[in-house]
Amino acid sequence: MQIENFVAHRGWRQHFPENTLLALREAARVGAVKLELDVQLSADGTPFIFHDPALTRLCQQPGMIWDYTAAELATMSAYEPERFGDQFRGTPLSPLQAVTGLLDDYPSVDIYVELKGESLAQFGANAMVSAVTQALQGYQHRCVLISFELDALLVAKNNGWQRCGAVFDYWPDWQLASLAELTPEIVFMDRNCVPVETDLRTLPLPLLIYEVGSALEARDWFERGAAGIESFNIGEVLQELHLV
Repeated sequence: MQIENFVAHRGWRQHFPENTLLALREAARVGAVKLELDVQLSADGTPFIFHDPALTRLCQQPGMIWDYTAAELATMSAYEPERFGDQFRGTPLSPLQAVTGLLDDYPSVDIYVELKGESLAQFGANAMVSAVTQALQGYQHRCVLISFELDALLVAKNNGWQRCGAVFDYWPDWQLASLAELTPEIVFMDRNCVPVETDLRTLPLPLLIYEVGSALEARDWFERGAAGIESFNIGEVLQELHLV
């Protein structure tokens, strides 16, 4: 196990509001070199680091993220009050472009950028891929586009994006034509969807397992042949495994 095999899911979500620059920076500060974030689009097509299509859970605001312009979203707080109360009130929603500052500050960090299906359905793959590409201009070599929507990743690949990864919440047919065409560098897989007896070393593509909550569970997955694990508890897991 190397530190490169561990991914911070939406940043260090255990202790900070998910998908905020705060959570991502704290994950990098504690030693994580692989971060994962989600992307949704605003009304005017600006990519924001955000998971849900609705603003309720993180921001206590009505409506969908694409009901508001980037300027309007910039006035809101992504403080996740159901988990943290008012502790993080004032934490801003972050446009995707802001993550380039983190990449400048942490040269060893790479980021998995998930294109969310709701915004893909709302705006189309071409528009979303174009917006994300523009936001990450000059940093694409350090960013792996991932999605449940393989067709959107194929659009990105056909437009010159070099690094892609598939995401599944079911056990797929590993002979899928779209997988063969995409040739992802990694496949993210829900831990609850892996058949119990499967030796992951026998699969045609490397598997990264989400959501792993402890060092003990991480060890078990690596023994089964996982290429990596993703965790909300990234700081604790890395510390328990003496990787930081």
